[in-house]
Amino acid sequence: MLSKNLPPVFAFSILLLAGCAGTENEARIRGVNASPSPDMETGPEGPALEGVLVSGQDATVMPARAKNSFLVTFPAGNGKPAAVFSFQETDINDRRGLALDIRNAGSQPVRVYADLNGNPWERGYLAVSPGKTGTLYIFARRSKIAASDAEKFSNMRGIPGGKMSAGGRAEPVVAKQVKVFMVMPRQDAHIQVGRLRPFGSSLIPNLAGFYPFIDRYGQYKHKEWAGKLHGDADFKANLVKEETDLAQHPGPQHLDQYGGWAAGPQLKATGHFRTEKCQGKWWLIDPQGRLFWSDGIDSVRSSQTTRVRGREKYFKEPPPDGDHLARNLQTKYGDHWQTAFTAQTLRRLRSWGLNTLGAWSDERVTRQQKMPYTFFFKSGVAGQTNLQTNMLGQNLRAAMTQVRETLNNDPWCIGFFVDNEIHASTDPAWFEAYYRTVAALAKEILPNKLYLGSRLDYHNWPEESEAHREIVRQAAKYCDIVGFNFYKFTVEDMVLPAGIDKPVIIGEFHMGALDRGLFHTGLRGVVDQTQRAEAYRYFMTTALCNPAIVGAHWFELYDNPTAGRFDGENFQIGFLDVCDTPYGETIAAAREIGYRLYSIRALSGNSGSGGSKLVP
Repeated sequence: MLSKNLPPVFAFSILLLAGCAGTENEARIRGVNASPSPDMETGPEGPALEGVLVSGQDATVMPARAKNSFLVTFPAGNGKPAAVFSFQETDINDRRGLALDIRNAGSQPVRVYADLNGNPWERGYLAVSPGKTGTLYIFARRSKIAASDAEKFSNMRGIPGGKMSAGGRAEPVVAKQVKVFMVMPRQDAHIQVGRLRPFGSSLIPNLAGFYPFIDRYGQYKHKEWAGKLHGDADFKANLVKEETDLAQHPGPQHLDQYGGWAAGPQLKATGHFRTEKCQGKWWLIDPQGRLFWSDGIDSVRSSQTTRVRGREKYFKEPPPDGDHLARNLQTKYGDHWQTAFTAQTLRRLRSWGLNTLGAWSDERVTRQQKMPYTFFFKSGVAGQTNLQTNMLGQNLRAAMTQVRETLNNDPWCIGFFVDNEIHASTDPAWFEAYYRTVAALAKEILPNKLYLGSRLDYHNWPEESEAHREIVRQAAKYCDIVGFNFYKFTVEDMVLPAGIDKPVIIGEFHMGALDRGLFHTGLRGVVDQTQRAEAYRYFMTTALCNPAIVGAHWFELYDNPTAGRFDGENFQIGFLDVCDTPYGETIAAAREIGYRLYSIRALSGNSGSGGSKLVP
C-alpha cells in the first residue's frame, strides 16, 4: 500500500496551491450534496426496499433510528472498509438503477462508493460535507440489450430510455446487494445509510412518430438540454462565446515550450523526453531538462463516424459517410475547416491546461510541433494465444521502421504505446516473450523514444489476480514506463507489486453522464456534468499525488456518435460534443488542475519521504 505519509486528498475539491499536501479543511467545497441537474431524469424514485440486512467488512455497523437505516463507521487506514447491505431480490430491469441516501455524521468530508450486486462496473460515488445528506446513484448495466429492444436500436450500447449494456448482468436485471465502502480513509468516518430504492425509468419511449430520432447535427431529437444546437447560426454564436473564454484563459504560466515546469529545477537535457526519480517521485523530463507531468487527452481528431446503412430511419439528414462531427466542423469553420480545427484544437488544449496529445491523435495535429504527443503501434498479436514472436517482430519492425525518421528524431514525441488492452493470453510467460521482443525492437529502431507499454486494462488494480500482478512485473522489466488504462474513480490506492519501482502512465480514463442527450455514461457513470467535473478533479488530484504516476490521458476529445461508433459505443465522454461545443463544467475542472499541475505534483507528499516538498 502507499505510505501512510501520503497526504489526504478529498473528493469534492481541487485543493489549494499545496495540492494534496493540505487537509480537507483547506478544500474549497462545492459541487457536492446538490440535487442532480434538471437535465438528468432520476424520477420516479422508490419504493424503498424493505427487510434490509447489513454486515461490516472492517467497518462497524449498527441500526439507526429511522427504519432500514444504519450507522456505519469506517476506520482510518490503508484499506477499503465496507458495509454490505442485502435485501430481497428486486426487479430493476425497467429502472435506471439503485439510489441510497448518505448522511455525513462526522466532522470531516467523506467520499463514499457503492457497488451494485458486487459488480465493480456498477459503481457510483458521492462526496458529502459534514452534517449534510446526499443521494448516491448507481446506474444498472446489462451484458447486452434485450433482443426486442436491440432490434429497434441496433448497434447501440445505450438506447433511448436509459438501458445501458456492457459490464453488467444479462436481463432481467435484479438488485439484491449494495456494498458501500471508502478507499483509504484518512480519519475515522461516520455515515448514516438509508432509503435504498430503485430510481428512474429505463423503458423505451413510445415509438409512434419517434423516427428519425437523430437530428441533422447528430443530436438526440426528442430532448432539450443546456447547450443543444438548434441551427447553423448557433455555430457562429458559440465561436464568439468561446473566443472570449479562450482570450481570458490563454493557458498556464511559467512553462517552457514543451509544457515543462520552467520554474522548477534544471536537470540534464538530452533533447528528448526521458524519466527520472526526483525526491521520491517519478517524473518525465522534457527535452530541455525540465520536470514534466503528462496531462493529456486521447483521439484528438476531427472524425466520429456512425453506421447509416440499414439504419437510415434513425437520421433526419444523415451525412453520406455517417460523420456528423466532420460535417458540423465544416459548417462551423468553413472551406478550410481542417486547418481551422487544428489551430483551434491546439489553442483549446493549451487554454484548458492540457499538455499532451494522447494515443490515436491525428498526425496533422501532432506534427505541428506545438504540443508533446504519444504514438501508437498495433502489433497484430490479437488472438495469438500461442505467441509467434517471429511474426510479432516482423510486423513491428516494419511499422517502426516506416516512421523511424519521423518519431525517433522528433523531440515532441514523448514515446509510444504498442497495442491496447491485450486479451490474447493471461499467461505471464506469454507476456514476458511479448515485452522482451517489443523492447528489443524499440531500443534498436527508436532508441530516443520511451516505450510506454501496452495499456493494461486492470481496472480493479491493485486487487487483481497473481497472474496479472506477474504480468505487471514483466511489463516493468522491459518497458520504460508501465502503461495502464484505469477506468476508476480514484488511483490513490495504485501501487506496483513489491520490489518494483518504475514510473506509470495512465493511457485512458473517463466519466460520463446522461444529462446531455446521449444514452450511455461510458465506463464510469456519474449523475450529471457537475459530478463529472468533480470526478475529473479528484481522479487527477490522486494521480498527481501518486509518486509513481507520470501522466494521465482522458479518453477522448469528442463524444461518441449518438447512434454508436463501429462497436456500438455511444458514450458521453468528450470534452466536446458532436457540435464542437465544450462541456464547460469539465473544462473548468481541467483548468483548475492544469493551471496548478506542478504546484499540486511538487508540493504533494512523497512516498516514504515524510511529506517533503520539491523545490528548485
